[in-house]
Amino acid sequence: MKTTRFAHPFAPAVAGVVCALALAACGSSSSKSTPTTTGTAAPAAPKTRSTQTAPAGTTSEANTVVVTVTKQGITASMHPHSHHPVAEHPWPISFTVTRAGKPLQASVSYEYLFGGQVVAHRSHYTFHGHFADTFLWPNEAVGYPLTFRAVIVASGVTIDLDYPVQVVK
Repeated sequence: MKTTRFAHPFAPAVAGVVCALALAACGSSSSKSTPTTTGTAAPAAPKTRSTQTAPAGTTSEANTVVVTVTKQGITASMHPHSHHPVAEHPWPISFTVTRAGKPLQASVSYEYLFGGQVVAHRSHYTFHGHFADTFLWPNEAVGYPLTFRAVIVASGVTIDLDYPVQVVK
């Protein structure tokens, strides 16, 4: 399993978050995947996309959370471990993308938001139906209110799955 650490130069106002998004990620999938890294990017203007979002809900007492969005007949689900990942400990996450219950060829890219602004773009993986990944959030991310966004693209449809996180020790 490949582990990569990322660093990103941010504006001085969010300098404390610079190292917070120096994330390590390992990709794995139940099907063939093609990982690539998109590199660093300056904070971007919010992208305009039409999405139908469903609120995150608790599906069991074990804090298993599922974020699901359906758009143009395609359903994308994100299964993050918790809203409070522990710094330097594995934070598993997985994705499922289907149309009419059947797995679809899709891709996922990650965006990280601070204060509602995209401050970094990371990783790009392609998969068929299901993909699992593991992150190591750095100690420098502790305490910052961040949003982890998975950008799913399948059959020309783009779906954003947003999930607020606050890294803890």
